[in-house]
Amino acid sequence: DGYQVVVENGAGMFSGFSDEAYQAAGCSILSRQSVIQKAQVLFSIEPPVRDFATMRGKIVISWVGRLLDTGKEIVKQATAAGVTLIDVT
Repeated sequence: DGYQVVVENGAGMFSGFSDEAYQAAGCSILSRQSVIQKAQVLFSIEPPVRDFATMRGKIVISWVGRLLDTGKEIVKQATAAGVTLIDVT
């Protein structure tokens, strides 16, 4: 069936992209919880640590800084929650 891109409502607010712009590009706009529930792979600028408990089995691609002390802690939290974390820093 291919893939679908879902975007959290308001995600582009600070970068100058409206929900309508994402929709015009073919994305579906959903609530944060709906995006987490529906997606298999999630992209996030900041690691969504507070949501790890709801992301078991998901892949999260984010700027983690895994070699820094704070990044190492984030990796531990993701691992404990069953989240595959890919650091792009």
